[in-house]
Amino acid sequence: MTDHFQQAQLSAEPVSFQLNWGSLAGLRWGNPNGTVILALHGWLDNAHSFLPLAEQFLTSSESQHCQLIALDWAGHGHSDHRPAGNYYPFLDYVYDVVQLAERQQWQSFHVIGHSMGGYAANLLAGVRPDLLLSLTIIEAFGLLTSPAEKILEDLRQSFKSRSLQQQKRRPHYPDLATAVQARLQAGDFSELLAALLVHRGIEQLAENDFRFRADGQLRTKSPLRMSTEQVRAILQAIACPMKLILGSSGHRKQLEQGLAQWQTCVPQLQIAEVTGGHHVHMEQPEAIWRHVRDLLATAKR
Repeated sequence: MTDHFQQAQLSAEPVSFQLNWGSLAGLRWGNPNGTVILALHGWLDNAHSFLPLAEQFLTSSESQHCQLIALDWAGHGHSDHRPAGNYYPFLDYVYDVVQLAERQQWQSFHVIGHSMGGYAANLLAGVRPDLLLSLTIIEAFGLLTSPAEKILEDLRQSFKSRSLQQQKRRPHYPDLATAVQARLQAGDFSELLAALLVHRGIEQLAENDFRFRADGQLRTKSPLRMSTEQVRAILQAIACPMKLILGSSGHRKQLEQGLAQWQTCVPQLQIAEVTGGHHVHMEQPEAIWRHVRDLLATAKR
């Protein structure tokens, strides 16, 4: 355990939810009988991505009547890997949340999504608008698309990536410090924040043998992406209050392209910018939580 965000780490309740293919793990804070705020992390991150935000949640009045649940996506953190022979098509992340809500009998809930978690939340909000009370997306808007003329190349690259992945083995590290440095090189954040993610994302196999828990199949390429018209239809179905939070030095170009294409599809969309990078929710949790609280209040009215 790191020395930072101790309140969130010490008070976190480990949770596990059984789905039809395996179990999703996560962490819960607040009132276990309260309204659910579901936090969905980015690709190759894990539930510790929301530790800084949980620290803010615990000091707020919302912790009395809400429960914040940070999930580990399938193949990430402490969640099961998908069964052998399965991959990680994007739509299945969304179906996992739908199935989770049905099994837990959540009639409706709030969602906070970062990066991949935000893109999945966009899709969830369009497919099942009845489920979402509000949607806060951080460094994500719309969906990744591909024009029709690229379909064959996308399929070929996807099949090739699956074949190549079977020949690879997950790297091993002699100690935690080396693993943290490896995660640091792949991110845009501080060593402290890298260590938070590594703490939940690593497993120790022997005295000097550490390995990341994430399933290697996560690195295979998606075989199919939607068209801009398909994404438009999905976004137009979103009914809940919605806010997009941008990091000032995050994935700005990509997000601006998405906004230019689809912002008019979601007339209720609010947009805010917070100083920070792609992981701005870890860098500036106090500012992010203020925006989340404002949207929660809007959803109650």
